[in-house]
Amino acid sequence: MHPTQHPIAVIYDDHLLFAESFSTVLERLMLFKSVHAFDDEQSYRRFLIKYFDESVYLFLDYYLPKKNALSLIKETRRINKKARVIVVSSVADPALIHHILTYEPNGFLSKSCGVDTVIDCLQTIALDAQYICPVIRKIINTETLAPGNSIPFTARELDILQYFARGMSIMATAEATHLSKHTIVSHRRNMMTKSGSKSIVELLTYARKQHLLE
Repeated sequence: MHPTQHPIAVIYDDHLLFAESFSTVLERLMLFKSVHAFDDEQSYRRFLIKYFDESVYLFLDYYLPKKNALSLIKETRRINKKARVIVVSSVADPALIHHILTYEPNGFLSKSCGVDTVIDCLQTIALDAQYICPVIRKIINTETLAPGNSIPFTARELDILQYFARGMSIMATAEATHLSKHTIVSHRRNMMTKSGSKSIVELLTYARKQHLLE
């Protein structure tokens, strides 16, 4: 990272203690013009639109209470073409890690990483290369995915799963996601087909076994 650029750092994580401690780490590095933390999408989107032309580094947790990070990766890049996205998560399932990497984050850090690893990540990204921390790389290098064990769901389907996991009805999910009831039914049908589930209970059981739900 060039010292004169001083991009903006954004942490999107619903775990307040981690967000505060990680914010302190980033502030002490003195590489960012400012550091901001968010845990709700509306506030984050307003911020992103306001700074759409700034260089932004987004440190994003995968597990979020209302949605997963994948759709936010796409939304962030849609609004801010200069944004760099670093997933910072406790994900330990190799299939899920491989699935997240298909969205091409600029970096992938484990929440157990130290400051030196964060610095290595930022330096690598500044050279326009992807950085995967040693903890995450070890998981995907030592674990061999069994045939058919990849994650079959789209980012939108994974979002909808979060609502189903909270016991929300099709109508309530449709209202929360601003989609039609028929679209939600279609997504549910597709997910059940992909997972070989015969009921919503089986679908949620499958999702938890695949570590798609926290």
